Amino acid sequence: MLFLICTVPFLTSNIIRMISWIPVLGRNGLVNSTLIQLGLVPQPIEWLLYSDFAVVLAMVHLYTLFMVTPIFNTLMRIDRSLIEAARDAGASPFQILWTVILPLARPGMAIGTIFVVTLVMADYSTVQVMSGGQSASVALMMKNQMSLLQYPAAAANAVVLLALVLLLVGAILRVVDIRKEL
Repeated sequence: MLFLICTVPFLTSNIIRMISWIPVLGRNGLVNSTLIQLGLVPQPIEWLLYSDFAVVLAMVHLYTLFMVTPIFNTLMRIDRSLIEAARDAGASPFQILWTVILPLARPGMAIGTIFVVTLVMADYSTVQVMSGGQSASVALMMKNQMSLLQYPAAAANAVVLLALVLLLVGAILRVVDIRKEL
C-alpha cells in the first residue's frame, strides 16, 4: 500500500512536479506563510526557493521512486524464514537489520544508485529552474555551451561526464553483484 502511495505522484510529468515546488517554497508560498502565521519567523525565508536547497529538494522528490523501486523489489524477495531464524537465534531488531536485511538489500540499493546517479547527471532543467540560474551543473554547462555553438567544448565535457559516470557505475558493480537481481 505504501509503495502505491509513493507511485501516485509519478503519474505526472517531471516538469510539473518540479514547478509545483515554486508556490510551496516561494516568498509568499505555503511554507513561508505558515511559518509567519505560527510566529516562528518574522519575515519570509529567502533561501527556500532559488537556492541549492531547492535544487536538492526537487531532485529528491523527482528521483525518489527510482531508488525506492529497486530496493522495494529486493526487499520483497528476502525469504522471511531468514529473518525468523535470526530472531530465533537471539538477534535484536537492529542486528537483524544490519546482518540480514541490509546485506540482502545491497543489490537493490546498487541498482537504485545507478539509476539516480545517471539521471541526476543529465538533469539540467531542475538545476536551472529551482536555483533561479544561480547554481550550475555539468549538464547545464554543456547545454549552455551547445546554445553558444561551442560544440567541441560541450563534447569534451560530455566525454568527461560519461567517463566519470562509467567509473562510478563500475565501482558499484565491483562492490555489489547485481546479476541475481536482473
